[in-house]
Amino acid sequence: MKKKLRIKDYIKKHRDELEKNPYVRKVGKTIQYAPEFKIKAVELKKKGVSIREIFESHGLPYKEPKSNTYITNWTKQYEEKGKESFFNESRGRNINGKSGRPKKEAITADEKVLIQEKIIEAQRQEIEALKKQLWQGRKVKIKENKYVPTQLVFQFIDDLKTKINVPIQTLCKYFNVSRSGYYKWIKSANKRRQRELQDKSDFKLISDLWVKNKEFGYQRITMHLRNDLGVVMNPKKVYRLMKKNGIRSTVRIKNPYKHLKDSYKNHHTFENVLDRNFDVDEPGTVFATDITYLIFNGYRYYLSVIKDLCTREIVAWKVSQNLSLDLSLDVINQLVERYGEENLKNTLIHSDQGLHYTNSMYVNKLKELNIIQSMSRKGNCLDNAKMETFFGHFKDECEYYDATDIKSLRFILNDYMNYYNHKRYQWTLKKMAPAQYRSHLLAA
Repeated sequence: MKKKLRIKDYIKKHRDELEKNPYVRKVGKTIQYAPEFKIKAVELKKKGVSIREIFESHGLPYKEPKSNTYITNWTKQYEEKGKESFFNESRGRNINGKSGRPKKEAITADEKVLIQEKIIEAQRQEIEALKKQLWQGRKVKIKENKYVPTQLVFQFIDDLKTKINVPIQTLCKYFNVSRSGYYKWIKSANKRRQRELQDKSDFKLISDLWVKNKEFGYQRITMHLRNDLGVVMNPKKVYRLMKKNGIRSTVRIKNPYKHLKDSYKNHHTFENVLDRNFDVDEPGTVFATDITYLIFNGYRYYLSVIKDLCTREIVAWKVSQNLSLDLSLDVINQLVERYGEENLKNTLIHSDQGLHYTNSMYVNKLKELNIIQSMSRKGNCLDNAKMETFFGHFKDECEYYDATDIKSLRFILNDYMNYYNHKRYQWTLKKMAPAQYRSHLLAA
């Protein structure tokens, strides 16, 4: 099948020939034809010469249907306005190299570049000055590489366009946002205004209730709005408006770790046996474990994980709504179910010095199983870097915030763990997924 002609490709390949062609006025991203060629093309078409032959016989590319459209438009212009109209269209050279209308003395390409650079620099300085002024007006602290909400950038561009003569497209490109997104934001101005008015009205109800009961958090305010005032409001909205306006419950939330620490006075720490030797040759011999928290819908959940340091496989995990010490014990029980007590003898498990790993119940459980305990030095997260790395990837890739409750959260986490173990290929595992790499090692 013959490949279709692309004018851009043709220009790139034959630019020198086109610039020397007397029937070409200018070569840029497209070809601008000389008036003489347009007239000649119309006359040849009237004599029955094919459009392809007209273009190709004059050393010009033929592109269907574009070339046909050109001839149709030129014929219409020729019949309605005459030959002279082609010379009065715009400034450009004719077949003899002279311009179609008088023009000022041409400037060199270097001069054009210099002028453009001066204009760009002047615009850049003006943008930076106004940018600083407008950010300060909004009391927004801007730091290098800090994410700025797109809505705020659109608002800034909208303010800026009235103060500086720079096209919207240039401003959008400068601030790394899409022009279509900006115009969509402009069109939705009325909806935003209505939403802001509604938010203002809703916050008045929240504020009045909070002033009388400053110990109320967003959940209690939501319930009182419904039960006392008959106003049904989404708790997420109550939380958002309270956070936006800087009001919160005056009741101090207790640190769950402090409660655990008070409950379990006796805790044990161990040497850093692992000592950052993360490269392990045999599967199921050295493990790492840690706990992270997940926040969605205004609630905090806790995820406990055990990872095989040889295969990078997640071999046990559990999510919970509280930080009870069972969280660390339950994943150990999963480990036993997976490997069996006999196979876990003299294996090693590394953790930080958190209460979940230093309390007597956890320590005694590992002793019963003859599992060696290793711990990071206090305050040194790099000693457990492989777990930190996993949680970093997990929070970037897993859409756990789409969960609506603990049940749906478990479903999402289960999907991700299966994906991570069986489908997430890793360069350091010979480009295999963790489970695949384990099978590879055991078969060797």
